[in-house]
Amino acid sequence: MKELRIKDMRWFLEDEGLSDVLEQLPEVSDTRRHYVTVPYKDGKLFIKTFVEKGALGALRNRTIPRGRKEYETGKRLASIAIRTPGCLGYGVGRNRSCVIQDWIDGEGFVHVFFRHGYRERLIPALAELLKRLKEKGVCHNDLHLDNVLVSGDELYLIDLHKTKMKGAFGDNDELSNLTHALTMIYEDLSEKEKAHFFELYGNKAIQKGVEGEIERLRKKWIENKKRRAFQETSKIVRRGERLYIAGMEGRGRGGAFVETIKSDRKVKVERYSDHIRKIYRGRRRLERAWKNHIVLLYLNAAIIPRAYYVKLPSLFSDGFIAMEDLGSQGRELDRHLDGFYDGLDIGRRRRFIDAFSAFMKRVIAQGIMHNDMKGCNIFVVNNDQFFFLDVEDMAFGDIDEAVLLRMFVQLNNTIPKRIAVSDRLRFFARLTGSLNIDRKRVLKKVVEESLKGEIVYEGLTGLKEEKW
Repeated sequence: MKELRIKDMRWFLEDEGLSDVLEQLPEVSDTRRHYVTVPYKDGKLFIKTFVEKGALGALRNRTIPRGRKEYETGKRLASIAIRTPGCLGYGVGRNRSCVIQDWIDGEGFVHVFFRHGYRERLIPALAELLKRLKEKGVCHNDLHLDNVLVSGDELYLIDLHKTKMKGAFGDNDELSNLTHALTMIYEDLSEKEKAHFFELYGNKAIQKGVEGEIERLRKKWIENKKRRAFQETSKIVRRGERLYIAGMEGRGRGGAFVETIKSDRKVKVERYSDHIRKIYRGRRRLERAWKNHIVLLYLNAAIIPRAYYVKLPSLFSDGFIAMEDLGSQGRELDRHLDGFYDGLDIGRRRRFIDAFSAFMKRVIAQGIMHNDMKGCNIFVVNNDQFFFLDVEDMAFGDIDEAVLLRMFVQLNNTIPKRIAVSDRLRFFARLTGSLNIDRKRVLKKVVEESLKGEIVYEGLTGLKEEKW
C-alpha cells in the first residue's frame, strides 16, 4: 500500500491514483457519519467518514480507527468469498477516519423486499448468506437488513466496522446474526416462508429461539431509536435548531405560506408551497411525533408522510415538523369514501378493500398501531396506497383483541353510514383471517360497541353526523 498525507490526513491507498480524487474532496462536516460518492475510472467510489466525538472517540481513533477496521474486515471477508464492496484504502486524521470502497449499484434488502417483492429469491439468498457467515465464523454485530445491499442477484454485506471474525462461533453469535437480520421482515413472512427459510439455513431447531429473541430485540431496538431521535446519527443531521432526516437538508426550507389546514389547542397544521408544517403547542406531543417518525424511518415502513426535519421549540416559538405534502395526491379516508364509494362497482369496491386490508395487515404484522384510528387519520392515494396521519398517536407493541376492537370501532364510526355491511365484513375478514384471535367474539363486540355511538366524519361538504 502507498502511504500519503493529504489534507491533514494519512491515507493508505492500494491505488496511488486515488490521491487526485482525495485532493478534490470537500471539507467534512461534524456529523457522525459522512458519505460521498465520486466518479473514478469506469465506475464510482464510495467514501465513508467516521467522525469521533469526546474522549472515548478520540481514544478509539488513535487505537482502532473505524475506517481502518472496515477496510481490514472487508479484505478478510472478500478472502473467504463473502461479498462486500471492494476496499481500496483508508485514511486516519484528527478525530476522524475514512474508508474508500467500490460503489455498489444496489438497494437495501428491506426496500427491495417490501417495494419490489422477489421474495422467492430474496429469502433463499438471505438464508444462504447467513449460513455462510456461520460457517466462516463471522458475527456482524449490526446485521439489520439495511446493511445488506441487493445488486442484481447478489447480496453484499456493508457497514463492517463492528464485525468480528471468530475462531469459535457460538450459539449467541448465531442468534445475533439471525435475529438482527430477520427482525425487520419476520412478521411479514408466512408460516410456510419461515419454515422454508430455516430449512434452507440448515437449522430448523433454532426457529423458536430466534422468535423469542426477535421480540426482545425489537422492543429494545425501538426504545433505542426513540432515545436517540434528537441526536445526530447516520440518519439524522443537525443544522442549528433543526434536525434533518439525512438527505432531506434541502427540503421544506423556502416555501411561501399557502393556508392553515387545521388549528386547535394541540396543534396547528399549515400548508406551504413546498411542505406541510405541523406545529405542536406542547413539547411532549412534538417529541412523541418525532420519535415515531424516526422509528418508522428505521423500519422502512413507508406508512406515513416523509418527514424533512424537526424545528425544536424555543422560549418564544413552538416546535414543528416539516414533511411532504400529500394533499394534491389524494384525500383522507372519510372524505375519499364520501366522494368515491358510490361510483364503484362491486369489483372495484373489493379491490379497494383488499388493498386497504393488506396495508393494515402489514402494519399489524410489524407491531404498529394507531391509537386514534379515525377515517380522517388515514390518507388515501390512488385508491391503493395508504398513509397514517397524526403520527404522535401511533405506538408500537403487541396487537391483542382489545387493540383490534378499539381500532375497528373507531374506524367503523368515522366513515359514512352508507358503506355496505358486506364491505365492512369483507375488510374484517381479510384483516383478521391470519390472526390468532376469536373472530366471532371480536366481531360481536365490534357490532355492540359501534351501535353505542354515532357516526361522525368529515365529508366533502363538511362535518357529518349520522345515526346507525
